[in-house]
Amino acid sequence: MAAKTPPTMPKQASAAAYTGSLWNGKRGFIAAFLFFNMFINYMDRINLSVAAPIIAKQFKWDPAVMGIVFSAFMWTYMICLIPWGAVTDRFGTRKVGGLSMALWSVGGMATGAAMGFGSMMASRLALGVGEAASFPIAGKVVRQWFPASERGLATAIFNAGTFAGPAFSAPIVAWLVLRAGWRLSFVITGAVGILWAILWYNVFRTPSECSWLGEDERNYLLSQTGAPTKAVPQQAPTKGALGLLLGRMTMWGQFLTQGCCAYSMYLFLFWLPSYLVKERHMDLMKASWFTALPYLIAVVLGILIGKLSDSILTPEAVKQGKRRTLLITFILLSSVVLLTNIVSNQWAAVALISMALTCISSALTLNIAMCNDLVWDPSMAATALGFQILGGNSFGLLAPILTGFIVKATGSFNSAFFLAGGLLFLGALTSFTMTRRPLVFGEEAKA
Repeated sequence: MAAKTPPTMPKQASAAAYTGSLWNGKRGFIAAFLFFNMFINYMDRINLSVAAPIIAKQFKWDPAVMGIVFSAFMWTYMICLIPWGAVTDRFGTRKVGGLSMALWSVGGMATGAAMGFGSMMASRLALGVGEAASFPIAGKVVRQWFPASERGLATAIFNAGTFAGPAFSAPIVAWLVLRAGWRLSFVITGAVGILWAILWYNVFRTPSECSWLGEDERNYLLSQTGAPTKAVPQQAPTKGALGLLLGRMTMWGQFLTQGCCAYSMYLFLFWLPSYLVKERHMDLMKASWFTALPYLIAVVLGILIGKLSDSILTPEAVKQGKRRTLLITFILLSSVVLLTNIVSNQWAAVALISMALTCISSALTLNIAMCNDLVWDPSMAATALGFQILGGNSFGLLAPILTGFIVKATGSFNSAFFLAGGLLFLGALTSFTMTRRPLVFGEEAKA
């Protein structure tokens, strides 16, 4: 859908009169776009996890080798996070969003052509390059399209895609792997991403440029988000933004908290199907359904918790980072993952994993939303989010590798779950002690 005539300038009267919400406004379409971006992102990740038992058997790879293969995409993902954030702040979310999705979709499809360890690693490295843009882009779009009173909900919706992807994809991919082979499954899931990239590039615009957005809603969004109008050029990124952010303890607190939570998320993402097959003695299809269930529960409850965080906070509390209280609560609740080691019943184990994933999902959502809350300068938003997600993936990179070596050495997942639980307690402590000041610079810092 190409842009048409430039929208009219905002009028304060119509902005004040507008009462629509995310659910009945057209910005809901943007939330849906972001949801499916993350859905496809994590569908392309779990594809390898579901196919892993068959791939490992075909190539004769042990758990340690599989752990390295699982982690490969995160090597380039980590390297590219901050550059993608800076590029997004510079060139905009529309162009960067379409390009990055196309890049990682091609990388995902190439996984299906892998003939050995080297080509498999190359395809996963390419996947990581493209996927690294997703979170900086999503965070920037939330800042452009949603007022502070909806920021938690909008973040929860797009982050729900990271759990909906595995929930719905795991059984579908398992069926594809069993019926069509693991190679074709990667080609099909990659093609879905190409379709999203085409739609995004043709439909997405910022509120001030969007021809299909109603005038009242546009005026309201421009007044609430501080976004530039057509008459005012897009604000250039703050010079030296990354250096300024790295000089603040709050930014490092966000980085470390994200890492401690993301470690558990990646443990489940990469190893849950194999854990269910090895420790719970399920066949691949049953394991895929038991993988899907916890993720599906996390999707629904995660969105409700994101909405709750918006409802109970005033605008001033949001600016001061008061989502922290809920964030710490859910980090601590997610430590029920430790109990997985002591239950023998399959359904009890799935119930504990479901609770842990729901709480981890909520904690990651709240931490990402809090980053947007604490960074008052919108021109620094994607850069800050890129660094925060780098924290998540610095720890996440270790999860599949350490888990693989732990399982190889001990023959069990017990120690892997103990390590994840310990990091969650560390994440709660880090958030409590290190993220207590807004990330404010220049004139705003003097106000």
